[in-house]
Amino acid sequence: MTLTFAVRWRSSRAVVALAALIAAACVLAGAPAKSFASGDTTVVVVKDDSATQLPERAVRRLHGRVERRLALIHGFSARIPTSVVAELRRAPGVRSVTADRRVMPKQDPAAPADAAGVGTSLESARAATNATALAAAGVTGAGVDVALIDTGVSPVAGLDEPGKVVNGPDFSAQGDQENLRSLDAFGHGTHLAGIIAGEDPAAGFSGIAPDAQIVNVKVGAADGSTTLASMLAGIDWVVRNRRSDELNIRVLALAFGAPVSGGYRSDPLAFAVEQAWKRGLVVVTAAGNGGGETGSLDSPAYDPYVLAVGAEDPAGTPAVADDLIPFWSSRGDGVRNPDVVAPGVAITSLRVPGSYLDEQFPQGRIGERFFRGSGTSQATAVAAGAVSLLLQQRPELEPDQVKAMLAASASPVSGFGPVDQGAGLFDIAAAAAQPAPRVTQKFQRAGAGGGWRGTRPIGVQLTADPSMSRWTMSRWTMSRWTMSRWTMSRWTMSRWTMSRWTGGAWASVDAAPASAPTPATNAG
Repeated sequence: MTLTFAVRWRSSRAVVALAALIAAACVLAGAPAKSFASGDTTVVVVKDDSATQLPERAVRRLHGRVERRLALIHGFSARIPTSVVAELRRAPGVRSVTADRRVMPKQDPAAPADAAGVGTSLESARAATNATALAAAGVTGAGVDVALIDTGVSPVAGLDEPGKVVNGPDFSAQGDQENLRSLDAFGHGTHLAGIIAGEDPAAGFSGIAPDAQIVNVKVGAADGSTTLASMLAGIDWVVRNRRSDELNIRVLALAFGAPVSGGYRSDPLAFAVEQAWKRGLVVVTAAGNGGGETGSLDSPAYDPYVLAVGAEDPAGTPAVADDLIPFWSSRGDGVRNPDVVAPGVAITSLRVPGSYLDEQFPQGRIGERFFRGSGTSQATAVAAGAVSLLLQQRPELEPDQVKAMLAASASPVSGFGPVDQGAGLFDIAAAAAQPAPRVTQKFQRAGAGGGWRGTRPIGVQLTADPSMSRWTMSRWTMSRWTMSRWTMSRWTMSRWTMSRWTGGAWASVDAAPASAPTPATNAG
């Protein structure tokens, strides 16, 4: 395995070259996907626990081919004739066969206008989550790596210092194009990376955890599109390499989502994030941008093991009393709700000139270098940065403990219930001050095919602990979790967490400042 450290692209010629490459990629993104034999389809196969190579042999016997092994879910992706899908499902050793749908961004004209006219600075986001208190104590995320599975990260100022970003493999449709590999032609991954760990003192810009390191695992192409198999490959790579080549990946940020119409236990994506969680990674996921319309969180946030983050609007103050939950932040169903919320309205971060979002939504630009966007994607990035701070200070914490401590530290946003916000807006400094709770989540596990057996799901088990006095079993019970909300036929980009990239949801309709943010205004 080879890891490439980000290089400096400071010259104007390099910036022009990058913009030209991105423009070319956006044109290529509109081209048809790689062609296969007529009547073929790509599938994700999960094997039974005891299966060896029988499923792979079945694929070859059915005139298909194995494309990518996915050890994390004990499976692989394959290309097979559509006519033999049912037969493959019946083959010995096969637990499930899931269609590998292409995931495309979908603009939604019904998306709301941002509440904030000039954007929410990262300084405001830090104050709202009390990350400021940890920064004052010298806690900056140093030594903690955050894996960002997204549309890539480009070496714009604020992310271009050596060692700031480590490029993992590129699983996107442009992974075989050397001049675009790992770069963000869509504009989303760079924006989130800036929120998590960007740092440019000269411009007064600083992410939530400015000394954390970003591990860039690109899955989204220039148009934002990806596939289920690509996302699974990205998660698989992160888990396998979390401690390799001097990496210390403790946080996995997944700021995307898909609508669901079935139970998480049969979802291969939920299966994958659970495996990552079990191996010590705090998986921070976006609740979704569907508001209350969908009746549930997106996949994989609906899996009860991971940390599901909704969005909130801090209204420009650190106090919770005047905060709001935007109507587009996905609500729960009363059983699986967002765990916590974080600032996610009009968040100011780094811009990728010439990227798809930059060209489509110029009203989001703030000066030459910055951009503002709203969504549970941005809230996820804020939370991922905050978790990095906690893990720098408390490296011994396990994922279950981190999740419980965030919820125990949270303050509910007035006027909204647990379905809207879970425990509320977390206070990362208060979380860091708690003793480590003795806590273990014991929900039914995902099996990506219904192979797991069990009786009624069990809630989390907690010992008597004064620091956990606000944590109740009612927030963790799974007895009403339904199993009817997941079919791959509805796996579409409509709920990709940056899905509602319209002029309203991505950028304020009000006039933007003409210059880059200053420390007193739009700085992070």
